[in-house]
Amino acid sequence: MNDGKIIIDKIIAEAEEVAKASLAKGQKEADAILKAAQEKVNKELDVFDRNAQAEAEKAAAKEISGAQMQAKKAILETKQEILAETIAEAEKRLLSLDDAAYAKVIGGMLKKLDRSLGTEILVSKKDAARLADVVKENEFTLSAQTADISGGFIVKNGDIEYNYSFESIITVEKEEIQQIAAKILF
Repeated sequence: MNDGKIIIDKIIAEAEEVAKASLAKGQKEADAILKAAQEKVNKELDVFDRNAQAEAEKAAAKEISGAQMQAKKAILETKQEILAETIAEAEKRLLSLDDAAYAKVIGGMLKKLDRSLGTEILVSKKDAARLADVVKENEFTLSAQTADISGGFIVKNGDIEYNYSFESIITVEKEEIQQIAAKILF
């Protein structure tokens, strides 16, 4: 029976060796599968991180661009408001000049006026008395009619009228006035 036991022990030992080899082989295969899976996960995480980073950078750039556009728009609106206020203030100051200074401004305008446009001058009811002398000095005729303007004058030649009221001049020359004011202010 000893021989039988030796054979059985040998078979068991061989089986244990085969089992150990199978287990080692299985463990190696499992380790390889786990390593490949981990590498795949790492690669996918890297791709995901890069894509997420790229998307985050795009979103941030978009937000920054939008904010910059809003800031530029706000600055432009503020500048336009300042220019409009400046022009309104200039007109207000022209209209609030004392009689002598106002007559001097209108006299300067009349001196530069082309007489071929006409010689009949219409002013507002308010300006009729304070501008009568300056109109006469510049060899124009003050019309008995008055104009519905706040300042400046209108040249009448028959049915044709040339509007030199402050409102009209500012409207016509607004772009140039804004450019001059912008250079001074900004």
